[in-house]
Amino acid sequence: MHFADYRQQHPQQRLSEQLRGYVEHDWALAVNHPFTEALGDDQLTDAVYARYLVQDYAFIDTLVNLVARTIANAPAMPPKTVLAGFLAALTSDENTYFLRSFEALGLNKTDYLSPELHPVSQAIISTLKAAEDSYEAAIICLCVAEWSYLSWSQQQAAKPRGSRFYLQEWIDLHVLPEFEQFVGWLRGQVDSFADRDPATLERLADLFRCMTVLEHQFFSASLDPTSVTEQEVAHVIV
Repeated sequence: MHFADYRQQHPQQRLSEQLRGYVEHDWALAVNHPFTEALGDDQLTDAVYARYLVQDYAFIDTLVNLVARTIANAPAMPPKTVLAGFLAALTSDENTYFLRSFEALGLNKTDYLSPELHPVSQAIISTLKAAEDSYEAAIICLCVAEWSYLSWSQQQAAKPRGSRFYLQEWIDLHVLPEFEQFVGWLRGQVDSFADRDPATLERLADLFRCMTVLEHQFFSASLDPTSVTEQEVAHVIV
C-alpha cells in the first residue's frame, strides 16, 4: 500500500498519526522491543547495555550536527528557538549522562570514542547525514527517534524503579515533561507538512518507515549483533 492510499483511508488523522499508523508493524516492534522491556525490568546485563550505549553515543555527534543544520534551515525564529533548546540538552545533560554511565560500566575513552560500528549504526548515521539539507527530512528523522523513545520510555517508567542508575536515568530522561512537550512540537511540525505534494509525502513516509525500522534493528543488534545482517539493514534515499 502506498502512503497516499493509507491517507485516503484515514482522512481524519493528523499527518504524524497517519505516518505512525502507516508503519504500525515496525512501530510496534520499536516501542515494544525485548531490549526496552528488559531495560525497564532491570534485566539487561551490563555487557549488553554497554554495547548499546557505546553504539548510541557513536552517532550523538551526527545528531548534534543534524539539529544544528535544522536550526539553520528552519523557516522562522520560533522553531529555531525550540530546536536550540533541544540542542542544548543534547550537549549538556544527555552527554553528561553518557560519560557518567561509561565510567560506572568500567569503559575507557577508547571503548566509546572510536568503537567499531555495527551496520545498523552506520545506516543511522548515513540517514541522519542525508537528511541535513532538508528541513522536512530532518524533522521526520527527529520525530521518529524522539517519539518512539518517549513511547517506550512511558511504558517502562510505569514499572518498579531499577537499582542501576544508568538504566533508570535513561528512562527518566525520556519521560520528562519538557521532552514530552518537544515530541509534541515535533509532531506539530510534521503535521504542518500535510500540504506537501504527493511525491514529497511518499518520500517522507518512506523515510519515516526507514527510521522506524532502524530503531528496532538497533535494539535487536544491541541484544545480539549477529541478529541483524548488513543485507537486512534498512536504507532509504532521502
